[in-house]
Amino acid sequence: MEAIESAHIENMELLMEIVNLKTKLSKIYKQIGPSSSEYVTLSIKLNLLMNKYFEEKTKNLVRI
Repeated sequence: MEAIESAHIENMELLMEIVNLKTKLSKIYKQIGPSSSEYVTLSIKLNLLMNKYFEEKTKNLVRI
Protein backbone atom coordinates (compact mmCIF):
# COMPACT_ATOMS: atom_id res chain seq x y z
CA MET A 1 0.00 0.00 0.00
CA GLU A 2 2.84 2.39 0.80
CA ALA A 3 4.36 1.85 -2.65
CA ILE A 4 1.09 2.80 -4.32
CA GLU A 5 0.88 5.99 -2.27
CA SER A 6 4.45 6.97 -3.13
CA ALA A 7 3.67 6.62 -6.85
CA HIS A 8 1.10 9.40 -6.47
CA ILE A 9 3.45 11.87 -4.83
CA GLU A 10 3.92 14.84 -7.09
CA ASN A 11 6.48 17.60 -7.05
CA MET A 12 3.89 20.39 -7.02
CA GLU A 13 6.49 23.14 -7.14
CA LEU A 14 7.95 21.70 -10.32
CA LEU A 15 4.51 21.16 -11.85
CA MET A 16 3.46 24.75 -11.10
CA GLU A 17 6.65 26.07 -12.68
CA ILE A 18 5.93 23.99 -15.80
CA VAL A 19 2.36 25.29 -15.99
CA ASN A 20 3.53 28.90 -15.52
CA LEU A 21 6.15 28.54 -18.24
CA LYS A 22 3.62 27.03 -20.64
CA THR A 23 1.30 29.97 -20.00
CA LYS A 24 4.10 32.50 -20.57
CA LEU A 25 5.15 30.72 -23.76
CA SER A 26 1.62 30.79 -25.09
CA LYS A 27 1.34 34.54 -24.45
CA ILE A 28 4.71 35.27 -26.04
CA TYR A 29 3.86 33.11 -29.05
CA LYS A 30 0.61 35.01 -29.60
CA GLN A 31 2.28 38.42 -29.16
CA ILE A 32 5.58 38.13 -31.01
CA GLY A 33 5.90 34.59 -32.32
CA PRO A 34 8.32 31.73 -31.74
CA SER A 35 11.43 33.41 -33.12
CA SER A 36 12.03 35.79 -30.21
CA SER A 37 14.98 35.11 -27.93
CA GLU A 38 12.71 35.12 -24.87
CA TYR A 39 10.50 32.43 -26.41
CA VAL A 40 13.48 30.26 -27.29
CA THR A 41 15.00 30.64 -23.81
CA LEU A 42 11.74 29.78 -22.05
CA SER A 43 11.17 26.83 -24.40
CA ILE A 44 14.55 25.40 -23.48
CA LYS A 45 13.87 25.93 -19.77
CA LEU A 46 10.45 24.26 -20.12
CA ASN A 47 12.01 21.30 -21.90
CA LEU A 48 14.58 20.87 -19.13
CA LEU A 49 11.94 21.09 -16.40
CA MET A 50 9.72 18.56 -18.15
CA ASN A 51 12.67 16.19 -18.50
CA LYS A 52 13.39 16.62 -14.79
CA TYR A 53 9.75 15.88 -13.98
CA PHE A 54 9.73 12.72 -16.10
CA GLU A 55 13.00 11.54 -14.56
CA GLU A 56 11.50 11.93 -11.08
CA LYS A 57 8.36 10.05 -12.12
CA THR A 58 10.44 7.26 -13.63
CA LYS A 59 12.51 6.92 -10.46
CA ASN A 60 9.33 6.72 -8.38
CA LEU A 61 7.86 4.03 -10.64
CA VAL A 62 11.05 1.98 -10.60
CA ARG A 63 11.01 1.94 -6.79
CA ILE A 64 7.58 0.29 -6.69
